Amino acid sequence: MIDTPKDQQKTTSPAAKGGSINPHAESSLPPPIFQTATFTFGSAAELAAFHGGENDGYFYSRYGNPTVAAAARRLSRLEGAEASILYASGMAAVSSAFLALLGSGARLVLLGETYRHTKDFAESVLARYGVIVEILEDNSPEALDSIPEGPVRVLFSEVPSNPTMRVPDIVRLAEWSKSRGAKLIVDATIASPALLRPLEHGADLVVHSATKFLGGHNDLLAGAISGSQPFIDALAEQQALLGDVLSPQTAFLLDRGMKTLNIRVERQSETALRLAEFLSGLKQVKKVHYPGLESHPDHETAKKMMTAFGGMLSFELNGGPEAADQLVDALKVPVLAAGFGGTESQAEHHARMAYADLGLIGAQERGVTPGLIRYSVGLEDFDALRDDLTDGLKKI
Repeated sequence: MIDTPKDQQKTTSPAAKGGSINPHAESSLPPPIFQTATFTFGSAAELAAFHGGENDGYFYSRYGNPTVAAAARRLSRLEGAEASILYASGMAAVSSAFLALLGSGARLVLLGETYRHTKDFAESVLARYGVIVEILEDNSPEALDSIPEGPVRVLFSEVPSNPTMRVPDIVRLAEWSKSRGAKLIVDATIASPALLRPLEHGADLVVHSATKFLGGHNDLLAGAISGSQPFIDALAEQQALLGDVLSPQTAFLLDRGMKTLNIRVERQSETALRLAEFLSGLKQVKKVHYPGLESHPDHETAKKMMTAFGGMLSFELNGGPEAADQLVDALKVPVLAAGFGGTESQAEHHARMAYADLGLIGAQERGVTPGLIRYSVGLEDFDALRDDLTDGLKKI
């Protein structure tokens, strides 16, 4: 579904009302870029009518911007959500969700393998303000049985997780959350709504680093939260105070990226599955982490919840960290860079890329095998990626 011109002016969030929009913008096929900090009013009466709730529009871009609103609506349609809100980065989205729900004495449970900086924010910032943070080492729903009795405010889980692609059952997580009075937040960055819509399985909120598959071109930083209209409205009021808004230019790029999300992720998922199957049969490879493989511990759960298995995989080499360094240097097609989800393939020795400050031992203590390669599949031909891996593995 494509935004109609009228839709490009409407908003359901009271935080995004204000001055009138140039009527000539209504004829634009893509959402226009309203690169402005503020919106003008034609008269004192018009301003009074706006503040009195008599008309919709925009006031100041920290409270709302039509370009940003158009991108948020597109994401809501992709997620099947009542509403969405966009942020300046994925971490801004995650931290904003936590700040909205957690206070002194509240309990936050992080399930298993969670993005390093999500954990860091919980342990270094939230804990300082009295939030009780409990981090489980296992990604299975059964691990929740170890949580002591008592109310929990938030259960947070990545589905799939980074980098070993664990896929906990969201339905079971939602049941546990309800039994403890918790809100379930699912970080579905790796799957994207092209493959998984967590709200349909019982999640209360979905967060994304929109920098990754949603944007899809490694040319923007953005984050997103999707959920119920009342909660998104509350987040909009908080965002107006915190100021972690997305710029109109970036929102335009994100909106454009989401137009091709399904076709990109379909291609990336097909290639990733073929690469995972190829790597599984090689003597240099100790283990492949990809939920599309029957050997993956969450294969059946992924089949049940996801329409495909995603454009990212990881694998461990028998030669350990030395072999991982050699392979990354030998590969010619994927780029060596942080991040994933773009049109270009990316390969990294994950311990060195994401845990350089902790070293290999520190990374292993965090659950990252020193010889693990994380491989984000782009839009290149499978044959080119396979042949490149074949040549690279011969050199280790």
